[in-house]
Amino acid sequence: MSKTLNEQAKTVDVAEIVRHGERLTLPDGMKIAAAIDLLQRRAKYEQTETAFSEKFDVLPFDGANALNEVLLKKFGWAEATGTPGFFGTRPPQLINIEVAPGVFKQVPWGRINLPNLEAGFIETGVQVKDGRYVFSLNATILRVDEETVKSLFAEVREYLKTGSIYKGRAIKIRFLDEDGDALAMPEPAFIDTRKIDPAGLIYADDVTQAIETNLFTPISRVADCIANGIPVKRGVLLGGTYGTGKTLAATVAARLATDEGVTYVYIPRADELSHAIEFAKQYQSPACVIFCEDVDRVTDGERSVEMDDILNILDGIDTKNANIITVVTTNDLQSINPAMLRPGRLDAVIDVTPPDAKAVEKLLRLYGGASIAEGTDLTKVGELLAGNIPAVIAEVVKRAKLAQLRLQPRGVPVTGISEQAFIDASTTMNAQVQLLRDRSAKAAPALTIDAVLGTTLAVALEPVLSQIEDLAGKVRKIEDEVC
Repeated sequence: MSKTLNEQAKTVDVAEIVRHGERLTLPDGMKIAAAIDLLQRRAKYEQTETAFSEKFDVLPFDGANALNEVLLKKFGWAEATGTPGFFGTRPPQLINIEVAPGVFKQVPWGRINLPNLEAGFIETGVQVKDGRYVFSLNATILRVDEETVKSLFAEVREYLKTGSIYKGRAIKIRFLDEDGDALAMPEPAFIDTRKIDPAGLIYADDVTQAIETNLFTPISRVADCIANGIPVKRGVLLGGTYGTGKTLAATVAARLATDEGVTYVYIPRADELSHAIEFAKQYQSPACVIFCEDVDRVTDGERSVEMDDILNILDGIDTKNANIITVVTTNDLQSINPAMLRPGRLDAVIDVTPPDAKAVEKLLRLYGGASIAEGTDLTKVGELLAGNIPAVIAEVVKRAKLAQLRLQPRGVPVTGISEQAFIDASTTMNAQVQLLRDRSAKAAPALTIDAVLGTTLAVALEPVLSQIEDLAGKVRKIEDEVC
């Protein structure tokens, strides 16, 4: 039995709506009434509100700058708007961020109106991704504008690939406050590497070779390392007494890094090392260098939870293929827990010893410059000062200059400092250094009673032990003759 027309099931025409040209084109077989119904339903759909967000794997300020640049390019301006809250609407924000060493820019933060949206807004934010703070964009708009806003997000993402303000730069950053609590918005400060002169880096030849091979080459030859199957991921420990130039080596590394487009991150506190390594993942293309001083503050003594966190992140599965070079220093190599020294965590341990005689001569000429006459023999001076830290050598040059200055008329540049002036300055300097060493020795902790007794007994028993050893030798000789 056939159904009446009213009993027939109603059908709904579906077609993709594409805006193209100036014609309104219907699919074959679609009636005008069906087309009107379809358009009405589409119009209703497009007027519904939708919300979505996206995380960008960069620091919040980096993302805010990228958004500002994209908005300026598209619209010529970016309009911030007030943000509703429990106590009323907060006024729109403009935050002042550093975009290059000593260069600051104001960018919008919070809610931002776009000129081509029918309704709604986008809003900047901070979210946590894998334990680190990243930039986020949130949109509350009508569906009619969904593709427009998603296209904007894509442009921000594309801009960050080449326009990041931190990628390939040297920065100093803190992740924790003085109480050890996480900062809601880490604020990097740029390090101006243009004033860093690699020529000032002078060590004994073996130290120079170790630093060049294990630290500078991976930084300046990233592409070659990758091409030759050499992992860029590397841990380098610079050890040695105070003032030997460990920090100077890391500073020169910052210059080499930025010259090669490699990001350099300096963290002043060792307890933030794990945060820095997580952060470096955001900027590891082509590589990222992390520098942290006095790592023994968190890696000496017995294993602790804090130490385990650092060990795990240095050698964890998610960092094994990371292009992150970690450089740490210590003034006491013996204090570092052995678990930290295993290759894969710290691949190279370099003892930065005080300069030898040859290095001292180079430092004298570096610090003395034009005040030292060409051809002046500094061999004896180098031998006198060998083993002293560079600060001592710099003071010797100052004293020699003062000695020469005293003999000259006013207003005459110091030139031609004699070998004897350097020898005299070195002699008085060595006396001062020895006095400091004597004072340090006196300030050293007293020996324990057990140690004193042990030493005394060893001295007292030495003759007896010697006689016993002689007697044992005679017995062995008699046994050999008998056999």
